[in-house]
Amino acid sequence: MQLDGRPPLGTNCWQAPQPAQPRSLGRSGGRGFTLVELMIGILVGTIVIAAVIALYISAIRGAIAVTQETRVTQETRIAMDLIVNDVRRAGYAFPHPNRIDEDSDTGLPLNPFMSTDLNVDTHGGSCLMLSYDPTFGYPPDPSGMSRDLSDLTGIQYVFGYRLNGDTIQLLTNESPTTSTDSCPDRPWASLTDSNTTSVTKLAFEVETFCLNTTDETADCGTASSGDVLIEKRRVNITLEAEHAQNPATHVQLEESVAVRNDRVYAAE
Repeated sequence: MQLDGRPPLGTNCWQAPQPAQPRSLGRSGGRGFTLVELMIGILVGTIVIAAVIALYISAIRGAIAVTQETRVTQETRIAMDLIVNDVRRAGYAFPHPNRIDEDSDTGLPLNPFMSTDLNVDTHGGSCLMLSYDPTFGYPPDPSGMSRDLSDLTGIQYVFGYRLNGDTIQLLTNESPTTSTDSCPDRPWASLTDSNTTSVTKLAFEVETFCLNTTDETADCGTASSGDVLIEKRRVNITLEAEHAQNPATHVQLEESVAVRNDRVYAAE
């Protein structure tokens, strides 16, 4: 039994107490990141941020492309609708004897808007000329109408559409045109904005289908003088355009439009 603080009997010597070993502290205990760990963390963060930015840029570019395509489609669609509506009206004349004469030999109506110099015609493939009685723009007064169209002085009744450079234009009434025989060098107004829409193609093709109502065995090409012929006409329109700042934004429109007013005449 130990009574005086000395080591018990049977031991060789007294040993001093050993100092406590320091505990290993984790990161929660205050140890920082190593340089390698910091570099890896920065690299991973950079990759994540770059992916988010790339996704954002892609979304913005997609939205811009959709907006550009919508703008081009809207402009070209408006221009196409105007052309189509005028083609359908081509050859119309107000149904009154003061406007439409009667052939004394054949009894056929002589529509002034069906004459050779006012018929639907194309020039160079990219210019379309046509005519009709513009009763939509004025109240028709049969008593003042004339078969020579003198009552339409100052009123536009010849209409045209053409491609000039990269812009679709329509014929204005600043210098009235009285014939569809040519694509006149007169004041034209732009239908499309070249700053946003670049029209690369505007093509017109007129198809005619002729029926000989007098001799069913003969076509219009072999008709005899005096045979009554009915000419049906159709205009094929092709329009291609792209955005002025983004050629990848491409729009193509095609229309095949029947002229509602058939041309009735006697073979010569």
